Amino acid sequence: MTDIHALKALFNAQEGPDITAIKMDEASAEITLKVSEDLAWFDGHFPDHKVLPGVVQIDWAGKLAKALFISDSRFHQLTNIKFKTMVMPGAQMQLTLNHNADKGSVSFHFSNETDSFSTGSFKFSAS
Repeated sequence: MTDIHALKALFNAQEGPDITAIKMDEASAEITLKVSEDLAWFDGHFPDHKVLPGVVQIDWAGKLAKALFISDSRFHQLTNIKFKTMVMPGAQMQLTLNHNADKGSVSFHFSNETDSFSTGSFKFSAS
């Protein structure tokens, strides 16, 4: 699934990123996205300093990893999670996904030219 519209359909408009481009091969994907300033996730997190919650970044990476690489598997484990820089409203980011079929894993990295926002890895098992 490399169609941007199909990837956007994975998310409710008020909860997902604005996906603007995707490049992929059989083992990796680079997804360009914008974090809309009016996402529901910013309400109350935090009132004076809005930040995209880390759990939302994990959700986005997991949904996209499953759709692109491992649709017939189920989530088993989350490892090596690191939140490095806060994601603010309006941020432009690149999500890099790397699929290791032998290990049944997909690693993720949210970044842009100047910042590394978060990294981690999902392990999946057969359904």
